[in-house]
Amino acid sequence: MSRWTAERKKDYYYKEAKKHGYRARSAFKLIQINKRYGVLKKGGIVIDLGSSPGGWSQIASRYASKVIAVDTQPMQPIEKVVFIQGDITDEETVEKIKEKVEKVDVVISDASPNISGHYTLDQAKSVWLCQNALKIAKEFLREGGNFICKIFEGEDYPEFLQEVKKYFRMVKPHTPKASRKKSSEIYIVAKGFKGKRD
Repeated sequence: MSRWTAERKKDYYYKEAKKHGYRARSAFKLIQINKRYGVLKKGGIVIDLGSSPGGWSQIASRYASKVIAVDTQPMQPIEKVVFIQGDITDEETVEKIKEKVEKVDVVISDASPNISGHYTLDQAKSVWLCQNALKIAKEFLREGGNFICKIFEGEDYPEFLQEVKKYFRMVKPHTPKASRKKSSEIYIVAKGFKGKRD
């Protein structure tokens, strides 16, 4: 058993996820963000980017009437969730989303780059994914809609945060308790989409 596997087995949220039938411990991050900021609304439509294995889609589907989940990796079915296998940085994937929905209430992204171990490169890739998630949010969100995205902290982070602030009435960086202590991830929580400004 690798050290990572051994550590994970001791991890509180990993155990809780197993206990509650969640597909990933990350489900608790969305639960905690939503508890604090009330991003998910009953009966809304949600786009979940970087969805696989489905932890966030499971939580979103409790509130939403429909969830459009998108990931490059396959994902097992979930009730009320429509899955699109595709890359969120690819225009073809955006077109596939358009076939399923016109406007949505919330866009959530827990998308993470394939970790190379070179932090500067990984952080830049993380920002690139966030920029694409924001582009999708601007395309699909109704006015007043909400947005969450995961980003790795680093030199490009402040600029991206300012970019998000142009489009939303409330923007807060937040680290949920379920984030691992050693992790440099942070979640940008944005509420009240002002509409496209481009």
